[in-house]
Amino acid sequence: MLPDIYIAGKFDAKDRLRIERDRICALKAGHVISLWLDEETAAPDETRTKGTGLSAEEGRTYAKRDLYEIQTADLLILDTFDDNLRGGREVEFGFALATGIPVWVVGPKRNVFHELARHFASWPDVLEQLIVQRRNA
Repeated sequence: MLPDIYIAGKFDAKDRLRIERDRICALKAGHVISLWLDEETAAPDETRTKGTGLSAEEGRTYAKRDLYEIQTADLLILDTFDDNLRGGREVEFGFALATGIPVWVVGPKRNVFHELARHFASWPDVLEQLIVQRRNA
């Protein structure tokens, strides 16, 4: 059975992360459940939450959905290649740690909590490990 994988990353990196999701799925190395990867950015205006382009209600809805997806995942992969001032991916990472979901970090370690995860230097390394795990399952 393929693992359900949640990919956490910078929202603006979603085009790049969609490619990684598609590679995981094409290799039958996992099932990616990160619905945020297919969302479009809402245009910010005065009625929107600062920095997110979402109303407070929309933000709560997306946050709850993302936490539910993480809670049902077998693995969270955190992409840290891009600087991120918004911090959502780190909340997702912390939530996975707190709930006992295995966490992998791909890219540079950006804080001490990343030491609690398995680290990968690149996405090809992640794909290779997922394939090894599939073979051993």
